[in-house]
Amino acid sequence: MNFHYADKIAYFFIAFSLYLLLRAFSEVHTAPLTNILLYVSIAISLLASNIPRVVDIPLHCVYPVRCVEIFSFGLALVCFLVLCMRHMFI
Repeated sequence: MNFHYADKIAYFFIAFSLYLLLRAFSEVHTAPLTNILLYVSIAISLLASNIPRVVDIPLHCVYPVRCVEIFSFGLALVCFLVLCMRHMFI
């Protein structure tokens, strides 16, 4: 099987996003909600951007996947800013 470097990088990001999801679900009762939401939104954004690179998806599903990617990326940015502000003022 001849993988290109882009496929290998996409598989790495998919594995990293699964790690983030497992970490978020394992820390759900101990970590603050902002941290959990940050991990989940980063993982969803990574999955939505890298799954179509390695799996052929139907053309009518491309736009909704892109919308999910953009929304989860924006949510991750908001969570990151909230965490930064919380650490600056504490």
